[in-house]
Amino acid sequence: MRRLALTSWSMHRYLGAPTIGRGPGVATTPAVFSLAELPGRMRHAGIGTLEICHFHLTSTDAAYLAQVRGAIGAAGIELFSLLIDTGDISAADPATQAAEEQLVAGWIDVAAQLGAGHVRVIAGDSAADDAAAVARSATALGRLAGYAQQRGVRVLTENFKSLASTSANCLQLLDTNGGAVGLCADIGNFPAAQRIDEFRRVASHAESVHVKASYTADGQLQAEDVRACLEASVAAGFGGPYTLVYDRPGDSWAGVAELQRFVGPYCAG
Repeated sequence: MRRLALTSWSMHRYLGAPTIGRGPGVATTPAVFSLAELPGRMRHAGIGTLEICHFHLTSTDAAYLAQVRGAIGAAGIELFSLLIDTGDISAADPATQAAEEQLVAGWIDVAAQLGAGHVRVIAGDSAADDAAAVARSATALGRLAGYAQQRGVRVLTENFKSLASTSANCLQLLDTNGGAVGLCADIGNFPAAQRIDEFRRVASHAESVHVKASYTADGQLQAEDVRACLEASVAAGFGGPYTLVYDRPGDSWAGVAELQRFVGPYCAG
């Protein structure tokens, strides 16, 4: 079912702007509200699905994770995924690659404790034209998918960072794993000049879509690319969450609400 979702990244500054690192985040500014309060605020805003960036968790202790999971459940919110924004599974050095894969596996365990149905795993920091790195990443994604499946979690990757910056590489990562790995397609992550064509090539494989728009210098949403990609997703039979991504200055809730009004009609049908 097509539905609206929110990434915790859209509320980054309100959550105390936690450090983006390999472990739980440490707030660098006072928080307006905690991660555990976010689900209730989402319910008030009419958004029923959440994706959490790993660094917005302030601990991986069982009690804290249970608190966050309880708040999500109490608000009637679906936790679609944990966005794992760390780990380079394409690393060339075998020891480094193994350590990075183990780091990601640890966050898969966290996702399972939170009750997330999915995790998003970055394919890697290697260059897009590094064929050996693409092969390493595909193999690692397959191993992680098997690990996650045992914990009731599905692995997605995304057109995010250099290795998966092309539709061709995204499709190779998926094809190599024969359906064991899914895709989160981010509208804003493909290069602007090829954005619509690149998105169309992966739309039929998308299990979630991140709606990250571009804006003019005076803050006006540039609708053409977003509209074309949303229409392509519907035509391709997309049936997952449209996750609203807003990271511009000003009132984040107002920015999310503008995206919500724009994207909402595509959830019908």
